Amino acid sequence: MDKHSKDIERQPGFFTIDVEDYYHIIGVSGTPPVKSWDNIPSRVDKGLRALFELLDRHQTKATLFFLGYVARRHPELVREALSLGHELASHGMYHREVRLQEQDEFYLDATESKKLLEDIGGVEVIGWRSAGFSINRSTPWFFEKLIEAGYKYDSSIVPNRMSHNSLLNAEPTPFPIHTDNGKILEFPIGVADLPGSKISMFGGGYLRFFPKGLIKQMAEATLAKRPLLIYIHPRELDPRHPRIEMNALRKLKSYINMSSVPDKLDTLLNLTDYTTLGAYYARYGN
Repeated sequence: MDKHSKDIERQPGFFTIDVEDYYHIIGVSGTPPVKSWDNIPSRVDKGLRALFELLDRHQTKATLFFLGYVARRHPELVREALSLGHELASHGMYHREVRLQEQDEFYLDATESKKLLEDIGGVEVIGWRSAGFSINRSTPWFFEKLIEAGYKYDSSIVPNRMSHNSLLNAEPTPFPIHTDNGKILEFPIGVADLPGSKISMFGGGYLRFFPKGLIKQMAEATLAKRPLLIYIHPRELDPRHPRIEMNALRKLKSYINMSSVPDKLDTLLNLTDYTTLGAYYARYGN
């Protein structure tokens, strides 16, 4: 049964892309330092254009969380995304974990990436996603600083992470977060409800690990109750990209089942109608 069926009512989906290159992987020994990035051949365009083609086939618009570094190196990709009707949002400048930054450092990163993207794209940027979803109890200032930097929504919460639940009792559906600086709307990463637990299987290594049939079943169950948020990276549509050094477990998570991604995304895109996070915010954010 696909999204055009009339006998079932489903919530909308959100298709989100973290626009970063193949070597922008957090917490592994092989990740090169920022000072060397300009000398590394880039491949982000290959996977991103494959995603553009996929989305075009499904007549779907996505929210693209651009790494500021990638946008500066490839401004043509920012403009191409906007010309195709996709939404531009920020993933920070250099893929630094929020938990490793002081609040003033984070504020500068958030404002610098926002201004850069707006200058390239000529549109307002209101959405943010943290590298590695890396907020926790050590970053209680995160949402206040994000609002201060001019953002209106965030998508950094994974509801089944203990560190996120301890921070704010994370909900699995879009919800407002109130701070002394005002309100911001949170779009949590999609999770599947299983007895006694919530499992992340709609993005990254989890999407590649679980079988398509189970992903489809869990996505349908989710869409019967709340919006479904998918996240993906360009490298996952570019299976021939170079591998970087990491331990065996992390290598399995980072590179398992690359060839399965297009078919799984096709299946998910057929389940419901998708909208951008910005469009949803414009309709329901206030």
